[in-house]
Amino acid sequence: MKKSVLFICADQWRWDCFGFMGHKSAHTPNIDKLVSRSTAFRKHFTGIVPCGPARTTMLTGLYPFIHRSVYNGAPLDKRFTSIPLEARKLGYKPTLYGYTDTSYDPRGLEKNDPRLFTYESPMYGFDQVCHLPQGNPELWANHLKLHGYEVKKSNELYNSRHAKKGEGFVYKAWEIPTEHSDTSFLADRAVADLQNATEPFFMHISFLKPHPPFVVSEPWHSLIDPDSLEPPITHGTKQEMINRHPILKNIMARYDDENSYTSEINYPELTKQDISRIQAVYLGMCAEVDSNIGKILQALDDSGQMDNTMIIFTSDHGEMLGDYWQWGKNGWWDQSYRIPLIVHTPNCKTQLIDQMTESVDLAPTIINWLGGDIPADWNGRSLLSIVENTQFQLPPREFVVFEWDFREPYYTDFIEKLKLAPEECNLTVIRSNEWKYVHFPTFPSLLYNINNDPYEKDNLASNPTYDSIKAEMAGKLLSHRMLHAERQLSNTKLTSTGPQTFHGPPHRRILES
Repeated sequence: MKKSVLFICADQWRWDCFGFMGHKSAHTPNIDKLVSRSTAFRKHFTGIVPCGPARTTMLTGLYPFIHRSVYNGAPLDKRFTSIPLEARKLGYKPTLYGYTDTSYDPRGLEKNDPRLFTYESPMYGFDQVCHLPQGNPELWANHLKLHGYEVKKSNELYNSRHAKKGEGFVYKAWEIPTEHSDTSFLADRAVADLQNATEPFFMHISFLKPHPPFVVSEPWHSLIDPDSLEPPITHGTKQEMINRHPILKNIMARYDDENSYTSEINYPELTKQDISRIQAVYLGMCAEVDSNIGKILQALDDSGQMDNTMIIFTSDHGEMLGDYWQWGKNGWWDQSYRIPLIVHTPNCKTQLIDQMTESVDLAPTIINWLGGDIPADWNGRSLLSIVENTQFQLPPREFVVFEWDFREPYYTDFIEKLKLAPEECNLTVIRSNEWKYVHFPTFPSLLYNINNDPYEKDNLASNPTYDSIKAEMAGKLLSHRMLHAERQLSNTKLTSTGPQTFHGPPHRRILES
């Protein structure tokens, strides 16, 4: 029987905000229940931030230094394949509920093509069943109008600000009831289609929450007690944090930029109560998504296709949530890059895995499970042998690699204030279980022993005692880039008998008998 795929992604959900991860206040009963019959990877990392590049990395199976769609709006070269395109080769019609934040290759498109004016296009290969971009969620706006709500402009639905200075920096509860929220609207559409499904499917459901703005309907707004939450990691004063690295000053200056979605979170003015309320609302947003995931999983079970479906739950990236005096996703912190990954198949083992994995692993895992050939140029590894605990086992990863490119054209502060060329506005992190090494094109590198210093307070890069460690990590990063250099045609040779393609060792191909 042909297999089905239910691929769920939530935006900006950091790895530790789940009951199964030990968070004392997180309310995630449905995801926790899924974990009880799945494989959960507890050291899973995205390859880049923010949203568009992170999702591109996940959906193409390519590292950012290969696909080069490295900030929201950076075009994705149309010659690269993706999960939905590979699934189409296997006879599927992948459907999209939500968004992928993809920026289309402008080459070959007419100058007035609407896809050239947004970074929220769907990834190549998806059929748009319920496209719900943040910038203009028109389908949801129409739904609200049908139910009697006044919507002046659909592109302002996510931009309405409900907080007043005298009321702190947390938005009031959304006036839209939870049964008509964007999260419920998306889930209800997916549930309806699952209930009517008669053929195997490939469904990608992508929720916006818990991405800011920090606003959610009741009962989720008041669900979490702010007093139950731990204060964020701060490392002294804001100024002391700024002094740790030149780019941190610019990062935190953006919170005062009216064009930033975090512009109203002016950290120096936040009280401890304000911060706790923001954290509580964020967890409430997570709880709303969890509730709707519960509806989707129940519909899948009721449809009779649970025993034939791969279920994946993940996020594109994390959220700083006040740690290190920061909000959003940036820098080199685990809070921005470490994310959840839960994989369920009919033959999966119930287990918590602490091997390090990367978002590039999702594409080969899905295509491997569907029985397709993993493209030779993909950088990730199929995790199926771990999930189903087969005789063949992947060797554990020694490290993960992720990066941040901050050359964004609509932010020129790094270029102007730090006198950087666009190509200098980036950093790359190589992280093992013991060490984190951060490399910049022009700035001095950073080095942390995250075993002894999990909160990364002590930069060891300038200490001669650790010169050999720094050189070792830099060498591994260079080797990593050389190993994964673009190879679409580099492993193919034209011979007297025609083209021949040379594959890597078995652990790369994951061809299981």
